[in-house]
Amino acid sequence: MARYLLEAGDYGLVRFAVSPLTELGNSLRALRSPGSYPLQAPWYAAVCRVRDQLPLDVLSGLIGPNFDTPDLFNPRADVPLTIEAQLAYLRDQDLRVLASDIEFAVGGIPHRLGSRGRSFGDQLADALAAYWRSAFRPHWPRMRAVLDADLARRARSLAEAGVIATLNGCGPAIRADTTSITAHILGSSHDDLTLYTRGRPLYVVPSLFTLSSSTPLGDSDPLVMYQATDQRSMWTDTIGRPGEAGLLSPHRLRYLRALGSGQSTTALAARFGVTPSAANQSLRAMAAQGLVRARRDGRTVLYDRTPLGDQLADLT
Repeated sequence: MARYLLEAGDYGLVRFAVSPLTELGNSLRALRSPGSYPLQAPWYAAVCRVRDQLPLDVLSGLIGPNFDTPDLFNPRADVPLTIEAQLAYLRDQDLRVLASDIEFAVGGIPHRLGSRGRSFGDQLADALAAYWRSAFRPHWPRMRAVLDADLARRARSLAEAGVIATLNGCGPAIRADTTSITAHILGSSHDDLTLYTRGRPLYVVPSLFTLSSSTPLGDSDPLVMYQATDQRSMWTDTIGRPGEAGLLSPHRLRYLRALGSGQSTTALAARFGVTPSAANQSLRAMAAQGLVRARRDGRTVLYDRTPLGDQLADLT
């Protein structure tokens, strides 16, 4: 649990906003544990197709064992909330500040960032920019639309009910009263935190990759993050369209749903009137995405769904 203690007038500095860099950092949780984020299963399936383009050696070192991420992903009051401006800010930061931030959250520095040569901030920003290009930019308009719709909902609530009621409407993990804002942080490894706004703007940020709420680990710019609403329909109109955002084509989605507790390539091919080689090609592609797995039953190889495949099959 983390509690912000507010001074007089601090509620006037609350800002609801979308932060691209914050979402980029939060999404590392879904890369680490995709089954924990079933609503983002189509996104994860698409990312699996471009894994060879991702700097995984850096990304895996930016999230701790308890899913803590460094505060460097959080919005800053003096930095525009665009991915270009936020990455440029990282490039300009002192090595010691960035390294201390990562070590505090994660317990160590990704090996590649510790190499000599180009500046630490440039290496970090380059890795995150590559992740953005491959895994986020193709899907960001869809993600941003959901986040903006959430902000529009909060804006209406602010006008009708005021800031305290609006914060209390951001989900059960956030509670606000006249002197404080409390965030109940799921699975945090840190002791209860008492934080202070000290007259600084406090960002309230919706996210597609959080299960409850979160705040900074240290005394960085004030932030409360909460789970964005109305996510369930975000991907349903793309599942089943071939070639869009790397998601499942219609026949692969049918295969995925037909697998049940296990089907052989031959049985699946006979069911859908295709050749065994065509069915096998689709099953191998879905296995590479982490949606199905092969197991041997005597002399027969059976395919069944992984937990991620179950979530994607049930999504629409």
